[in-house]
Amino acid sequence: MKKVVILSYFFPPCQLTASQRSFGWAKCLKAEGWDPIVITRNWEHHIGGPDDMHHDSGKDLVIDKNEDYEAHYLPFKGNLRDRMFSRHGKNKYNLARKFLSLAELLLHHFTNRVIAYSNLYDYSLEFCKKHKDVDMIIVTGNPFELFRFGALLHKNTGIKWIADYRDDWNTSEVNHSRGFADGLLKKLEIRSEKKWVGTAEAITSVSPYYVKKISEFTGKPGTVILNGYFEEDLKVFRDLKLEEDFTVVYNGMLYPSQEIEVFLDAFKKLVDENPDNRNRIKMRFPGILFLKHVAERVMEYMKGYEDVMELTERISRKEVLEIQAKAHLLLMVSHKGAIGIPSSKIYEYLGLRKPVLICPGDKDILDRTFEPYNLGHIAYSNSQAFEVLNKLFSKYLKGEYSEIKPDEHYTSLFSRQKQAKILAEFMNEISEHSRQ
Repeated sequence: MKKVVILSYFFPPCQLTASQRSFGWAKCLKAEGWDPIVITRNWEHHIGGPDDMHHDSGKDLVIDKNEDYEAHYLPFKGNLRDRMFSRHGKNKYNLARKFLSLAELLLHHFTNRVIAYSNLYDYSLEFCKKHKDVDMIIVTGNPFELFRFGALLHKNTGIKWIADYRDDWNTSEVNHSRGFADGLLKKLEIRSEKKWVGTAEAITSVSPYYVKKISEFTGKPGTVILNGYFEEDLKVFRDLKLEEDFTVVYNGMLYPSQEIEVFLDAFKKLVDENPDNRNRIKMRFPGILFLKHVAERVMEYMKGYEDVMELTERISRKEVLEIQAKAHLLLMVSHKGAIGIPSSKIYEYLGLRKPVLICPGDKDILDRTFEPYNLGHIAYSNSQAFEVLNKLFSKYLKGEYSEIKPDEHYTSLFSRQKQAKILAEFMNEISEHSRQ
């Protein structure tokens, strides 16, 4: 059996969505002829919000071996900026922390010393030198400094590697300015992405559009590996009884480029036009309080409708799945001015086999994913979204919601097992090509 090292910053027990991609490969690749070894950071410290990422976590190396994979968890010890934040919070030494952040953003292009998790590289190098039977390395980003580690590992071991992009980097249409040094940082990042990824055999990413633009930018061939869902995780939730109230759920992060207001206008209209049934309509946002400014944006827009809304802090994955499984409709919001961004949650939505509304649609991967799905709805305006809501609410009032059945053959195409098979076949092609 061929051996593959998966270098991933995020991995369970981390509950952040990013951990599920590498976990899917770790769980499923052995069945496809590849023995996975995951190298990641320690996640003993609870992550209740972005600020918790700065805290030290773990003191010793922990190796977890099971029948599917082995995971090597390395202690995380923050750098000076992280330690300042952990000890004093965000309100003290703000200028000093900004200076240290800028210094790290500049210097990590030239040295590992400023990278708080550089022990991931050191350990990976030692592991690969000790285990001569490692056939392939997959580095999944972000953080994109991991691609520097991939390039250095290839240079120092000769092992072929794949650069996996959960998000795109310099080709992103959702970039945000980082102040006066943004121009310099951008030039360095363009240089580094081309230099580091230029040593990889290939790239992988989450949509055809991402693969196309990243391949053109880096000059490397690529293939699409969707995020997918675990069948065994979701099947136990599919038969849960629906909520008594007509419930719409939006799960996860919400970015400035996502115009959720288009949907919220339609939702408010549904509430306004059904005053006698107002107490039977609910909108739930599990986990949105993880980012306070995002929650404030929604609460401000929904003033006067607090009685039909529920917002929560980050909760367990099990609780989120229960909330989604009991909902009548799941919502996905595309990014304005950007295409090819398939949030991981859409595969969870498909795996739960629920009615889904894409609003606004993206005329790309979101629309293409849900157009063939018999429970998929796409709206580009608040009036179109209201039509969908009104139609489904009428079914709810008539007691006809149980008649809505999913296309199970279609949803099965997005399992993580099938995506791991695609990845394994891609790695086999690379291995075969290198032998010729």
